[in-house]
Amino acid sequence: MLSFFPVPYEDEILYSVFARYHIRSGNTSFKSTIKDLFGSTNITAVMDLPSNLNKLIENLPLGSKYTAEYFIYNHTLYPFYAAFLPPGRAKEVLDSMKMDKGGSIYTRIGIMASSITLNQYFKFCPACIEEDKQRYGEFYWHRIHQIPGIFVCPKHYIPIYDSQVPVRGYNKHEYKSANEDNCKVYDVINYPDKIIEKMINIAQDTEVLLNRIFEKKEIEWFKEQYLAKLMEMGFATINKSISQKEFIKSFIDYYGEEFLRLVQSEVNADSETNWLMDMLRKKNKTSHPIRHLLLARFLGISIDDLFNKKLDYKPFGYGPWPCLNKSSDHYLQPVVTDMKVTYGADVKKPIGTFKCSCGFVYSRSGPDMTEDARHKIGRIKAFGSIWEARLKELVEENLTMREVARLLGVDPNTVKKYARKLGLATYWKKGNNDDNESLVNYSKGASGNDYDKRDIYRNEWLNLLKKNPGKGKTELRQMDKALFTWLYRNDREWLNDNSPAKKRVNNGYIRVDWNSRDKEILPKVKDVVKNMLDSKDKPERISISKIGSKLGIRALLEKHLDKLPRTKAYLDSVKESDKDFRIRRIKWAIQELEKEGQELKEWRILRKAGIRKEYQENIEIELENLIGQNKYFR
Repeated sequence: MLSFFPVPYEDEILYSVFARYHIRSGNTSFKSTIKDLFGSTNITAVMDLPSNLNKLIENLPLGSKYTAEYFIYNHTLYPFYAAFLPPGRAKEVLDSMKMDKGGSIYTRIGIMASSITLNQYFKFCPACIEEDKQRYGEFYWHRIHQIPGIFVCPKHYIPIYDSQVPVRGYNKHEYKSANEDNCKVYDVINYPDKIIEKMINIAQDTEVLLNRIFEKKEIEWFKEQYLAKLMEMGFATINKSISQKEFIKSFIDYYGEEFLRLVQSEVNADSETNWLMDMLRKKNKTSHPIRHLLLARFLGISIDDLFNKKLDYKPFGYGPWPCLNKSSDHYLQPVVTDMKVTYGADVKKPIGTFKCSCGFVYSRSGPDMTEDARHKIGRIKAFGSIWEARLKELVEENLTMREVARLLGVDPNTVKKYARKLGLATYWKKGNNDDNESLVNYSKGASGNDYDKRDIYRNEWLNLLKKNPGKGKTELRQMDKALFTWLYRNDREWLNDNSPAKKRVNNGYIRVDWNSRDKEILPKVKDVVKNMLDSKDKPERISISKIGSKLGIRALLEKHLDKLPRTKAYLDSVKESDKDFRIRRIKWAIQELEKEGQELKEWRILRKAGIRKEYQENIEIELENLIGQNKYFR
């Protein structure tokens, strides 16, 4: 049992507390310190997510109030990494940190599969260490500074710097404390203002995750939150179809390519697969917390709202909505609770359908931009029994058609249509002088009741045809829209029989010279493949779809490759299988790690290459051979 244990400082990472214990204990061996802390010498010094914390609690001095969970939530990076994990997996990680199951932590939390790599060195803020020295008389490692993707101190708004202490030291049992010798600024960093502002925002959001306990949510929760905001911003339809190119371009414009590169979250706008779209499409796939913060801030979602407030896309605001039935006693009152939203493919906007208890059903396109929009009707879908009863009353009062239409909030033709539908006896039907007022008279001078209107309109249409023999149906319609509309609504079959036949359109199809096309495309394909193989960036798989996307001819290659024999033969010779691509990624990862001066460990290579656990068994032999060859020739 320990005779003493240092009091952890504000935001101090537990590794730093252990390092201060080592100095105060007087131990000359780090293994002795680990033995003191955990009762075993087989523990590895871990910066971010340590395990065996129940053993540590058992060894603390008598009367200690500390618990494993206190250390985990206040002095490790667990709150950050577990924030976006499903509840079950977050608990598994928590339990693993309490017990001696450190080996499973990184896999469960998703660090191994992430393309965001860990920091190579402990980081420090020059202003923080000066404050710590004045306040406590010593330096210590702050949690917030050790998170990948954090480049500024959220307290002082200045850049943080690499110390000389590696996160993964050569001695895996060593705890190294921060001090004046290993925390020196050699070259001052100056980020552009537009970048440092974004760095501060992400650092502040990260600090919220570290210091607050949010209820764990399933992956689907976050996806739905993001989609709701995308719909509101016009990047997605209510059917959850995302305008990918427009969305990605706006995202890149918002952050800038340089900033996204710094936080290891670049997005290829030309690629069909990228981390940004994966967050919105793939089920049960966790994403790095930094990327959640990037997306949430772009969408304008606060951390509190992201976790605690269910976001719903409300293109028509919140109900109840007003009834717009002029014949009802609750006209304009907010009594409509039955509202459904669909997507109007023709107008590319949400369509709201509002159904009142009085039977009146209306719709309009959205979203509502002003309060006045709530009182507008796009289309009436049903009038209901109350409206029809009111129509009957007004007709019986012998009002003119226009007056009835005004009182019911519709046009005269609608009044006429429903009066006929309900079998109502209308006085204007008998030739009252108001008839000419109520209807548009196309007869150019004919008096209403002397003619059968259908015959008049037919004659007018035939005259229009005769005067314009070369015109098509659409052109004739534009010449007399009202005439066409009446016939279309009331005499459609006759109109179709007595209209010009639809003109055949010459689409101008040109026979493709596939041989010339093949010769033209092949050198372009070869150039793309060469550039992909020569690139020093993280490898992209050589596939027909990828090459086609880069050249802007993906559909051509996917649908007509058989007509391009030379190009097809070449693509068949160079395209990679899943296994071939993983091996090439491993070779790239080995080269990158050697450049960084890191030891070639299997886990480190696989993490750098971004190869998931389920695919690792298929390439074990190749991996061992590549590691062996590199060690031999180095």
